[in-house]
Order: sequence, then structure tokens, then C-alpha cells
Amino acid sequence: MTTLPRTLRVLIALLAAAASSQAHTAGEEMSKAANAFLGSLKPEQKAKATFKFDDAERTNWIFVPAERKGLPLKEMNPGQRHFAQALLSVALSGRGHMKAESIMALEHLLFELEKGSGPKRDAENYLVSIFGAPDAKGTWGFRWEGHHLSLNFTLVDGELVSSTPSFFASNPGKIKEGQPGPVGFELLEHEDDLGRQLAKSLTEEQRKKGFLNKDPFKDIVTGNKQKADGLIKHRGIPSTELTLEQRQTLAKIIFEYVSRTRPDFAVRELQAIDAVKDQIVFAWNGGLEVGEPHYYSIQGPTFLFELANFQGGANHVHASWRDLKKDFAYDPLREHAKEHAAGK
Repeated sequence: MTTLPRTLRVLIALLAAAASSQAHTAGEEMSKAANAFLGSLKPEQKAKATFKFDDAERTNWIFVPAERKGLPLKEMNPGQRHFAQALLSVALSGRGHMKAESIMALEHLLFELEKGSGPKRDAENYLVSIFGAPDAKGTWGFRWEGHHLSLNFTLVDGELVSSTPSFFASNPGKIKEGQPGPVGFELLEHEDDLGRQLAKSLTEEQRKKGFLNKDPFKDIVTGNKQKADGLIKHRGIPSTELTLEQRQTLAKIIFEYVSRTRPDFAVRELQAIDAVKDQIVFAWNGGLEVGEPHYYSIQGPTFLFELANFQGGANHVHASWRDLKKDFAYDPLREHAKEHAAGK
């Protein structure tokens, strides 16, 4: 039996060690941070930031410039912003939080680059929305969203069960000479480069399965659909047909996406992926060199990672993580309702 290599298990072990240092559960930490944030708000701000858990807005996610519901950072005072950041920090890992902050910083870079010629850019136009009443043992969720960033978290009976849909993007993908900001900075470098590295390593025989049409997809295929299950029809090359070195690269890509979340949750997700490692497929679409538009997907029976780098001379990266069963906690909430109906 050919499986993902020991690489993924080593990375899981490292995350598990970090998770063991977390003295409190996700439900405890996230509800405390959410209630502190809500407690800092004025009534009119709280009215914007809060929704019923079953409000249709909870699944109304989007990652392009658009009108959104929630409380934007620009309408918070400095103290309230820090409480909002504290909530985000306990939902993400340190690396994930850095990436989220950098995406918002890049929005100001776009403002300076475009000088008003494109959509309105505003690094403070990221909105926080709380769905339901935050409680250490309760069922609730929150969203942090704006251009190029959509983070959705759902807790059921105090357990963090879903961190998807999760969307991170970077424009520019890499800051070039003459552009404002830190020259050479490349936020989603590993997600992009590791995918290209894996694709280039495929043999001619492997490419018959691993490579899709010649022309690259112009964006992630699943878009901002509420459910991603069944939206991708292509299969790609199975992990069982990859060499050990290729599977090591595949494991590193998977880790890069999942490890954006808090360590205890990421460990559980990676263990679940490891359990279905022989059912994972990789598909590449587009050019193989830097600057050539391209796309890839990594899919298993319960998860999907997509990356598209098509716009801006292939210097504008979109990367998403979808859970085919647990986006917005669909399946866990269904089981939760059954248990409550049975009086458990």
C-alpha cells in the first residue's frame, strides 16, 4: 500500500506538541474572546456585528470587493479593534494570523498602486460578524471577511468543528521593484511554489492523469458556493501513483493550508486527512513556469484545496480550503439536531 509519507505524521506531531501547550479548549478561548469583543461595543455597533445563528447571512460568504454585513474595523475604536484581533488570534495559528493581517495590509498597497482606478480599496473595510451567542459549551460562529479574505468558524456544543470555507488571496502575489511595500514579499509563496514543484516533478506518464486542459482555469472552480461537494468533476493523479518524494511535497502543501488554524484543531483535521491518504488526488492546470497562469487542486473524499494564479500576469493568487462535509458545520449540525430530537 502506497501512502502519504512520514512527513505528514512528523508535521502532525509537531503541531500536537504546540496544541498540548494550549491550556483551554477552543470553545473556552474563542467564547471568552468573542464576549470581550461584544462587551466592548456600543449598542448600535453590536446591532451591526451580531446575527442569529440560523440567519441566512452566516453562509453568505464572498471574497471579492462587495457590500457586506457585519461591523467593519473602520467603525471600531482602537480598543475594540484589539478585542477583534484577539478573537481572530485564538481561531488561527500564529502563522495563519500573520497571513490574514498581511492580506489586509496588501489592500492598502493596492490602494496606493491603483490610485483610485480600480475598485475602492480600504484596509479597514474588513468586517466581524458573530452568529449566535458565544458560549464555552454553546453552538455559535463568527466570520472575519473582506476583499481577499474570508474566514468562517463554527462551534457546536463548544467544540470547534469547522474553519471553512477558508479563503486567502494575495495581490500582488509577489511585490516587485518599484511597487510600494516590502519588495520581494510573497505571502502565499509556499502554497504556490510547492504546487508548481509537484507538477513539474510528474513524469510524462503521470502527467496523463495529473494534468488537465491546456488553458488554465481563471479562478478557483468552486467560487463562493455555499457547498463545494460535487462542483469539481476532474480527478487528477492519485497519491498512490506518486513517488515518495512527490508524496512528501503533497504532504507539505496540505500542511500549509491546514496549519493556518489553531494547533489543536489543525491536528484533528490533519489526522482525518491522513486517514484517507490513499484517496487523495492532485490535478494541475496551466503553465509550469513562474509568470505563467496556472491552477491546481488537491482533493480527498472530505476536503478540497484549490489555488489559482491567473490574473495580473500570474501574480495574483487565490487559495481556498473547502470541507466537503463540514463547511459551515453542515454535517455536524445535522447530527446535533438528530441527537437533540432523540433527547440525548
